[in-house]
Amino acid sequence: MIHRESRDKLAEALRHYVSGQITNDDLDDIELDTRDRGAVAVQGMAWHLYDDLEQHKATGRHAISRDGRREISRWIAFLYSDQEYIWPEYSFIQIANWPMNFITFGWWEKMKRKKWEQFLEAGNFEAWPFCSKDELQRIVKKPKLLANRESQNN
Repeated sequence: MIHRESRDKLAEALRHYVSGQITNDDLDDIELDTRDRGAVAVQGMAWHLYDDLEQHKATGRHAISRDGRREISRWIAFLYSDQEYIWPEYSFIQIANWPMNFITFGWWEKMKRKKWEQFLEAGNFEAWPFCSKDELQRIVKKPKLLANRESQNN
């Protein structure tokens, strides 16, 4: 399911965070319709962009690298598209849980790694959140934000 309002809010917040206009807390506070798996997945992946122990903007030592900006641009293109998110369920918010790993004699981390490997088998992760580079290229050829009205109607 695509929830346009959630996707648009998250895309705008990502753009503002990357450009240093809002804080990590502002980005984290974006409320989404959880039925839109694509928006939820992008928000989970965005958690890796910032230090959640302190409030900050993506400036100075917290600035997003050029490669990071390129990747986030792909996420934003996905959010503005009407593409369904077809990757399997996976939480990108992962923490090291050494007590659980210790108690289970390493089983916990093995299961996390196995689930990650299964996730990666579902598509081309270099195109994520799109499943393939073909899907990504199709969207890149018809950008919503940079296109004029005439090209959107064709």
